Amino acid sequence: MPVKVKIDRSKCVVAHFCLFYAPTVFIPGDGGKPVISPEYASGGIEEGYVPEELYDQVKEAERHCPSRAIKVYRE
Repeated sequence: MPVKVKIDRSKCVVAHFCLFYAPTVFIPGDGGKPVISPEYASGGIEEGYVPEELYDQVKEAERHCPSRAIKVYRE
């Protein structure tokens, strides 16, 4: 089952918890705000799909994001 990940960079406060919890999915972008790694990006730098085995990592990133900029969906 694909796991969709979205990051709203306009809400991001650059706390970098996402880089800690899911470093293969989230990488630093321009201005230090994270983006989805090109390996997983789909439709731009703010959304993509990750394999099921990364679900727990991206959920932890979502849970710890202080600005609630990250959303994770199972499709």
